[in-house]
Amino acid sequence: MHFSKRIAALAVALAAIAACAPEVKEDPAVSAMRAAAEAESQKLDAVNTLIEVWDTNELDRLDAIAVSDYVRRAPDQNADSLDELKAFISEVHSMYPDFNITNDGAAAGPAGVFVKWTVTGTYMGEGAQPVTGSPVDLSGISLYQFRDGKIFNELVIFDSGALSAQIAASE
Repeated sequence: MHFSKRIAALAVALAAIAACAPEVKEDPAVSAMRAAAEAESQKLDAVNTLIEVWDTNELDRLDAIAVSDYVRRAPDQNADSLDELKAFISEVHSMYPDFNITNDGAAAGPAGVFVKWTVTGTYMGEGAQPVTGSPVDLSGISLYQFRDGKIFNELVIFDSGALSAQIAASE
C-alpha cells in the first residue's frame, strides 16, 4: 500500500476509535493549574508592555494594561494615578533622551510580578540641576500587583544614592 494511503487509513481508524470513546474530562486540578498559568502569562505580558512603554515613551499603550488609579511608590518619584505615571515617564525621557530599560528577569506568582531591570541613559538635566551629560547605569527591582487583570500598584526598589552619584560624576 502506498504511504499516503496508509496514513489516510490510519486517520480513518483513529477517527472511528475516537468516535466510540467516552468523552474525556480534564482533572479539575489540571484545569486550575492551566488557568493559573494563563493568568500569570497575561500578567507577564502586561508588565512587558509597561517596560516597553518606559523604553519607548508610547504612553497611550498604558491605558490597556493599567488602571486609572495606578499607584507607584519609588525612591525617585511616586505617582497616585495613571496620568501622573505618564507625566513621570515623559519627564524621564526629557532628562535622559537616550533612556533605555531592559527586563533582566521576571517571575509571576500570587503576590504579583517581580521584575529585575536595568536602566541606562545620559543625564541631560532637569530644571535647576545642571546638565552633566553623565552616563547612568542602574539596576533595580519592581513588584507589580494586579486588579481585574490590570496593573494597579508598583513598588520600585533601587539605590537612589548610586543614581545621584552617577548624575553628579561629571559636575
